[in-house]
This record gives sequence, C-alpha cells and structure tokens, in this order.
Amino acid sequence: MATAVRFPGAPSGPAAPRRRRSVRTSLRRDGGRFVTLLVLGTLFLAPIYWMISTSLKSEADAIALPVQWLPDHPTIQNYQGVLADQSGLLLHWAFNSVLVAIVFTILYVALCALTAYPLARMRFRGRDAWFAILLASMLIPGIVTLIPLYVMALNVGWLDTFHVLIIPFLPGAFGVFMLRQYFLTIPRELEDAARIDGANALRVLRHVIIPLSVPALVALAVFTFLFSWNNYLWPLFTVHGEHQTLPVGLATAASRYVTQYGRLMASTALAAIPAVIVYLVAQRYLVQGISLTGIKE
Repeated sequence: MATAVRFPGAPSGPAAPRRRRSVRTSLRRDGGRFVTLLVLGTLFLAPIYWMISTSLKSEADAIALPVQWLPDHPTIQNYQGVLADQSGLLLHWAFNSVLVAIVFTILYVALCALTAYPLARMRFRGRDAWFAILLASMLIPGIVTLIPLYVMALNVGWLDTFHVLIIPFLPGAFGVFMLRQYFLTIPRELEDAARIDGANALRVLRHVIIPLSVPALVALAVFTFLFSWNNYLWPLFTVHGEHQTLPVGLATAASRYVTQYGRLMASTALAAIPAVIVYLVAQRYLVQGISLTGIKE
C-alpha cells in the first residue's frame, strides 16, 4: 500500500484549502493593483514620451500625418539649434528662472520655519485661532488673489522686476502647516534641555529644531522650487522683456509667426532637466519628510 509523502511545511488538513484560497485572493488583488498602476503610469509618462519623441524628429516628421509615434529618422538637430541660438534667449530665460526659484525657495522655507515654530512650540493667546485662520486661507483659490496682488504690485512699482515674482508669495500657508506638523513630532524634552542650558527661542530653533527637521525642510524646498520653476500665470501678467522666465518665454516663442514643434519640444525637454535633478537629489528626503509629517509623539 502506497503511502503519501508530505514535505515539511506543506499545507495539510482543513487549513490547506483556506491557504490556497488566500493565495489566489492575494494574487488577484496584487494583479489588479499592478494593472491599475501600469495604466496610471502609462498615462503619466505618455506626455513625456511624446515630448522626447517629437524633439528627436525633423520638422517635417513632427507635423506629418499619420502621426509617427516613433521617429523614423531620429536627429538631435533640434537640440543643437536651441543650444546654438545666437539670441541666447533660452539661456537668459533659464537663468532668470533659476535665480528666482533659488531665492524664493530659500526665503520661503526660512520664513515658514520662523512662522511654524511659534505655532507648534509656544503658548500664547490666540494661537489656535491664528492656526485655524491659516488653514482656512488654504481653501481660497489662488486665482481669486491674482487681481489684488497685481494692483498692489502696480502701486509699489514692482512690475517687470524680480521682486514681484518672489515677495507676494512669502510665506505660504501650506509650508507653515507642513513644518508645524513636523515640529510637533520632535520630543519636547530636547527643547527643554536646551532651555535649561540657557538657549532662547531662536537658538532652540536653530540648534535643535532645524537639524532634526532636515527631511521636512528639504521636502518643502523641493515643492517650493518646483512651484516657482513651473509658475506660468503670475509671471505672464507681471514680467516682460529681460525679466521673463522660462515657462513664459517658451510659450511666447511658440506663438511667434510659425511654431517649430521639434525645437519647442527640445526646449521644453531641456527646461525640465533642473527640476528632474532637484527631485533626484532630494528623493530620499521627500519620502521621509512627507511620511513623518503629522505623526505626533
């Protein structure tokens, strides 16, 4: 009479069917998630692929019908033409955008930290009310404040200057809220120890809170840099000529006489490089800064 051989760890008895059903359910669930992520990833990457594909086509291929999803004769002449442009407009616009984005990011993060620290650590009358007003301001659409901000910039003479691209948005409710929530996760005992040693509020912020909040500060800096780098509507109305930024400059170049789609896509691809570099450098801080924000001790 043959005897069934059972290997160590193999399911047996009533638990075996339940385990097999659990495995099949898990596979169906994971398979559904994979398909969903694959579809979403394709939708997100399709515009980027089309930009790069068009930038590698000649102008005739870029406007040819039927559409060429893959360049038949890839070429880098569009990139060469953009980089060799004698007018130097692209580099000038890029310099303006980099300058504005860096200055705006530094000031934004610094002011948000100075504002978030009292809301998170100090006790004073009306603190919760001020924080509630701050949160309520996040519900106001930015387009609503466009005309008032423009009138204020016009009255103080900031139009066509770098001031109008930086100062009106300092600080921001989102940045204050994000840092305030992160500051709450820092143990209060560290702050108390610094105060026992004679440190005032600014020294505590500089030597205790800031070093422990590097992930949140870096994450906020990345968000702020990308916001300033991609900002289009506000610079479109407030700056022209030599103070023009890269997004507005590219849109202006696209609307002149005849649009060269291959060169326009090459310019756009080059313009995206600084944002990609900033994201890749700070990627590990982004996940940590966002995941820990709002987790109170």
